Amino acid sequence: MSSEKIQKFIERVKIESSYPRFLETEAIKQMITIFDHDYQKVEYPKTIENPLKLPLALEFYRQYNEQYYQMIQTGIDQGRIVIDDQLEKTFVDTESNKAYIKLYGDDSDVFMLVHELAHFIDRNSHPMIIPNQYSFLCEVFSFYMEKRLEQYLTDSKYQPLIKARKNNRMYFESRMMKAVAYQLHCETTYRKTGRLQELDEKKVKQIVNYDYDLHDGLINYLLRYPLANILSEYFMKKCAIKSDHDICDLCLHTNLYEILDAMTKNPSYK
Repeated sequence: MSSEKIQKFIERVKIESSYPRFLETEAIKQMITIFDHDYQKVEYPKTIENPLKLPLALEFYRQYNEQYYQMIQTGIDQGRIVIDDQLEKTFVDTESNKAYIKLYGDDSDVFMLVHELAHFIDRNSHPMIIPNQYSFLCEVFSFYMEKRLEQYLTDSKYQPLIKARKNNRMYFESRMMKAVAYQLHCETTYRKTGRLQELDEKKVKQIVNYDYDLHDGLINYLLRYPLANILSEYFMKKCAIKSDHDICDLCLHTNLYEILDAMTKNPSYK
């Protein structure tokens, strides 16, 4: 690893060590412990040749909420939703509220579409489902839609896809929490000593590969994903959500520590 990248990491740690975090350190450490497992990424099946030709995602939204379906169709017709396997990456532009969705040619594209279209719906709803001031919850609605999709895919042929998606969520989130753990260690060390020495280059390399907004900081950015997975799963199991616009308020009034304690005592909870 180049000395330039290591120095860039050190400079980021110096800056981000002063950032406030949206979760208390105790909760972060508990999440690190919960996700501390050696998950292995699994390959997705390839039974769906074209997820738009066989419009599972669109039919899901039509069944779930006709208004969402119409919003998506209008977005596609107006070029505000761009779906292409040639795109460099998938994202929703938070200024234009346009969605750019890169397909990968396997069955996970159905989940990708539902997830990113949820972001598009959120950003183009009035009022927004997750208001901008609660951006740390911005993934919750998309994860919730994924899990509603799991309920929708009742045909047994989709069970391998659902199983792979659940596993790979945990795989990527466990890697995220490992990065959070090392970033937290480095930030704490810098605040206490004013310097960083004997860095683990393998862990640094993993961290610098994340593409995130420096205004958020790595820890705040990465925590959004496992937090969304935890909260959306909790809502699916424990809450009867009458309106998607209730989701943000539910998040803010849910006792996260109780959920984390339950997950700690019963790993199968998640």
